[in-house]
Amino acid sequence: MYVESFKNNGIDYLRLVKSIRVLNSKGIKTARKKVVYNIGPLSKFDDGKPEYVKRLKKSFKAGKPIISSLEKFCDKENLPVVHRFNILEGSPDCFGNPKIFSNILLERILEEIGLRNLFSSYKGFTKIKYDVYGFAKLLIFGRLLNPTSKSSTIKQNDNYYVPILNNFNPDNVYDTLDFIFENKNKIIKRINTNLVKKANRSPKIIYYDVTNFYFEIENPDEDILDENDNIIKKGIRKNGVCKEERKLPIVQMGLFMDDNGIPISIESFPRKHIRSPHSKTCFKK
Repeated sequence: MYVESFKNNGIDYLRLVKSIRVLNSKGIKTARKKVVYNIGPLSKFDDGKPEYVKRLKKSFKAGKPIISSLEKFCDKENLPVVHRFNILEGSPDCFGNPKIFSNILLERILEEIGLRNLFSSYKGFTKIKYDVYGFAKLLIFGRLLNPTSKSSTIKQNDNYYVPILNNFNPDNVYDTLDFIFENKNKIIKRINTNLVKKANRSPKIIYYDVTNFYFEIENPDEDILDENDNIIKKGIRKNGVCKEERKLPIVQMGLFMDDNGIPISIESFPRKHIRSPHSKTCFKK
């Protein structure tokens, strides 16, 4: 069975259908569609987000339809998806020799945690012309498979069996970083939502830790003040106790993780002074 959209008097409707085989007038079996369940008008269920029908079809196929009335029609036991590779040793198709092919596994993970749909939808909203998802993938794959600088990571594009980017401007990698920074909270929320749904992540136990890293600059960042000396923007690189005992400006970094060691959220911030309730000593955290 599968979900189908159709028009009736110019109005979009949804229904659940299945394929059956019947004998035609010549006694030959042919495929026909049989309506199992009329869901209703699309406007009644559409949540306003991009590609609603596509997402509905995918959710029904996965056994977790976003329309609750379809749950009773889902298979109780979903068959696992099996991927098989037949690769001859020494062949150019081999993982990483001489072209990288292992990114196909990582790309599947990005799809499952919802990043492909998020980047695609926000690209449409913001009317971005360059391949922001392609640049993001290249940065992620490069960090995992062959870490190097941002510009060098983009140069790795031709190292993949199928290049990630086509006809691109390398400078757009910095635009991609701006896009990720501006939408960081939305990206983290999308990842966490899908980890809860698909990986059964539990928020019952959360671990938190902080660290710091230094910058090889002489002076810390100054705070930007208004005419009344109120802080408009606080400088992030401040003097503090560096874990490597260097007398250089540092930045604090905090990380939340679940009980499986999978990150929940990460944040960078200036080091803070915490005053002990038992003394007048000012501790640098």
